[in-house]
Amino acid sequence: MTNQHIITVAALGPDSADMLTMGALNAMKHADALVLRTNRHGASALLDEQDVAYQTLDALYERCEDFDELCQKAAAALIKKARACENLCYAVSEPGSDATVRALSAALPQDMALRVIGGVSLADCAACAVIPYGVNTENMRTVTSLSVGEVRVQADSPQVITEIDSRYIASDVKLWLSDLFEDEMTVYFMENAAGPDVCAKPILLCDLDRQAHYDHRTAVLVPRVSVYERSRATYEDFVEVIARLRGPGGCPWDRAQTHHTLRQYMIEEACEAAEAMDGDNDGKIADELGDVLLQVVLNSCIGAEHRAFTDRDVTSMAAHKMIMRHEHVFGRAKAENAQAVTSVWENAKKKERGEQTALERVLDVPVSLPALMRAQKIVRRQWQAQNETHTLDEVIAAAKAALDALEGEEQLGQALEALCAAAHVMDLDAETALRSAITRRIADLQNAEKKP
Repeated sequence: MTNQHIITVAALGPDSADMLTMGALNAMKHADALVLRTNRHGASALLDEQDVAYQTLDALYERCEDFDELCQKAAAALIKKARACENLCYAVSEPGSDATVRALSAALPQDMALRVIGGVSLADCAACAVIPYGVNTENMRTVTSLSVGEVRVQADSPQVITEIDSRYIASDVKLWLSDLFEDEMTVYFMENAAGPDVCAKPILLCDLDRQAHYDHRTAVLVPRVSVYERSRATYEDFVEVIARLRGPGGCPWDRAQTHHTLRQYMIEEACEAAEAMDGDNDGKIADELGDVLLQVVLNSCIGAEHRAFTDRDVTSMAAHKMIMRHEHVFGRAKAENAQAVTSVWENAKKKERGEQTALERVLDVPVSLPALMRAQKIVRRQWQAQNETHTLDEVIAAAKAALDALEGEEQLGQALEALCAAAHVMDLDAETALRSAITRRIADLQNAEKKP
């Protein structure tokens, strides 16, 4: 169907008529009808001076209870207005970040077309303001202050945070940035980043919420800081460090490693992390998990060098697996409790691997697992594949029978295997249970030796 009505979205710029482009101004002048999102913009005075007639959506702000309702009603009002003319122009500060424009695009009927004329953004003004300080703003990232709770702070590119309209918002932004940056680092504060004469003021990050004035035009620009100059790092920073160690001029030991030589370290680090998780030292847990992550990233780097796989393949496979196996979260399956989740998980795994025999299922269990852990996993998979269920009394009776006939290694193994089956029936972990028992034995011995 041929589009009969065109809605042109024109960028007014941050908050000054000086930031208005000729393209946007011409679009507004030649439109059959012009609607401004709000009259509270510096460009409205210029339109008045040039006798350009326009309407605004300011009245909607008073009638709507929340922002979502405002966006929906704004889209409906614009579509209705567009049906009365061939060329409607809707003017907002920055179309790329305007929620009403997104709502309009989503609601646009098939007989209408949308075109957008861009312009100067507040981020553009902020970037220009810090150039005199020698700040590199290439590949700059823009984040609105109200969205900092939804995204993670990054440090691999400069970033400008806009719409810091209160001291409370400034405090939230400061805490968000402090996840990666030092309190004493220099950032560039702009009380009014929306005008052509915007002035950037170097301040310490810790002083971001101690400035004299804030409004919707206030912004802060944070320069790029290398991981080698920070005490905190992102996952991407870590990948960069490992790539440097593996690259030319890097560490001879790291460059010599292969998947095979790193295998022993993966096992050791995983065991050390598991041991730390049995304690209550959070710092120790974080440290040991970092060692496990080192093995993941280092192996991923080796994979990338051989064009076999990259860290993106690793994270993609893991994310896809979690999405597919949590259909009760991301799909249509229902799971009201942990037991139901297990069923959803197993059904998803069955879809992934197709039909497998009990033998195929148990052969997938790694031989390198600790014996108790491997035995319990094999019992669980065999029973699931064969749709078997056993009571606790049954598996305990099997363990007792093996112990009654105990003559050597074979009967002892049967008893231990039966106890692993009992752990599965009781929803316990045999490996953890034995480890705890050993810990208690050592503690009892230590206490006994302390006695006079």
